Amino acid sequence: MSKSQVATEYLVVIAIGIAILVPLITYLNELFLAYKDDSKIASAKSAVNKLVTLSNWVHSQGYPARVTCLIYLPEGIESIEFLNKTITIRMRTKGGFVDISEGTLTEIYGSLPEKEGYYNVVIKHEYDKVQISVVE
Repeated sequence: MSKSQVATEYLVVIAIGIAILVPLITYLNELFLAYKDDSKIASAKSAVNKLVTLSNWVHSQGYPARVTCLIYLPEGIESIEFLNKTITIRMRTKGGFVDISEGTLTEIYGSLPEKEGYYNVVIKHEYDKVQISVVE
């Protein structure tokens, strides 16, 4: 066996290895990105559900009811809206935008930050509406 034949065989083995690894790495990256988006959406759904449940509870108790809770807002939030009786979080994902909404029993107003993180949120009954805001 000559040195050039051995070098060519090594080159063929490396080329086959790369041809197998590149699609595998690409596929695993796609799986990871899909999991990351699903995880962010699940966290946002959990936050909206918690806010709605506590808003309904505060509303049912009437004035001067209030409750403080800890919520996690994931990265990728474009906006958080409190319109009439609905809480909506709009998120940016790999596939575009996703709206996560849930309705409440009463009108709500307030504001929450769009940055990722854990926040202490106070939910209180005021003027026949429910106010949601971050404790500072």
